[in-house]
Amino acid sequence: MYTRISELSAFVLDLNAQAQDRGVSDLVAWAVASLSDRLGFDCAWYGWAQLQTSGAVIHANTTYNLPQDYYPFWMGMADQDVLVDQLLNDPFCVATYDRNGNIQSDGMEHLSDAFGLRKMATAMCLRPERTASFYLSAYRGGDPVRPWSSEECEFLKCAVDNISAAAGIAAGNDLQSLDGQTASIFMSPKGAAIVGLNRLRERFGHLWTRSDGDRVPRWLAEYVDRPGEHLLLDQELVATCEPYYAAQGGMGWHKMTLRPLQRYDFLTSREREVATALADGHSHKEVARLLGVAPSTVRNQTQAIYRKLGIDNRASLAKHLPARLV
Repeated sequence: MYTRISELSAFVLDLNAQAQDRGVSDLVAWAVASLSDRLGFDCAWYGWAQLQTSGAVIHANTTYNLPQDYYPFWMGMADQDVLVDQLLNDPFCVATYDRNGNIQSDGMEHLSDAFGLRKMATAMCLRPERTASFYLSAYRGGDPVRPWSSEECEFLKCAVDNISAAAGIAAGNDLQSLDGQTASIFMSPKGAAIVGLNRLRERFGHLWTRSDGDRVPRWLAEYVDRPGEHLLLDQELVATCEPYYAAQGGMGWHKMTLRPLQRYDFLTSREREVATALADGHSHKEVARLLGVAPSTVRNQTQAIYRKLGIDNRASLAKHLPARLV
């Protein structure tokens, strides 16, 4: 019997090729759009979630061909989601819903009617040792609508498993460290690690215990939604946090980058400007003119810079500044 194996194989090959060049959000957005053509669904909801006995916790999500209020709407009926119930009973199944089927709830009927979703299929790539697992809910609308066949569900499940694996590869394009000193991670606003955890652990995992699981420790998670650079003196780290926006498929997650604390991190923003100008070969008078301050101010700031960097001459300045300042 024809099982679409060749078509699935072609999708996986394309997916892995795309993962070499795309960032993780753009890769997953491309994959969902490609699956829409291959499996014939109109819209979708996808991201990273966690199954708990109380239901599903969504850590990062976005939609394909759905209004922006879809997720808030779902949150209002999440405890009546019959797809989640099926996944809780069997996390490795493909959960399905038919608006005209026998299994209903008021919330599912309301969701289906509000967005015109008649046939639904949800698959999840469960990672038992991880908090966040990739999921994809694919929806068919209109009337009449063909049901999800067992063959299509099998295709969807295999595709979701491969998208999850490819996302880990694509994350390297977003999170790569050019100097080998830094490591980055994508996190939910509440500190759940989504992608990039292994690289972060390899570089800085000694700073937290196994009891933290795949969540970053609280002393780090508290900075995730505070954009900017933060000096973590007790851990001798610098954490840079920023909301992450991609060209497609914004997931609502945050990017955090860690690197070892260095002497230059104690320079003020103006001292960094002075240090950069001096390292470029400008005299004190030239720096004063460039920055619009008095030469005596530049001389005082230079002494402060030398003291913080532990040097005593301009010749040593450039090698104590990171490439981003020189």
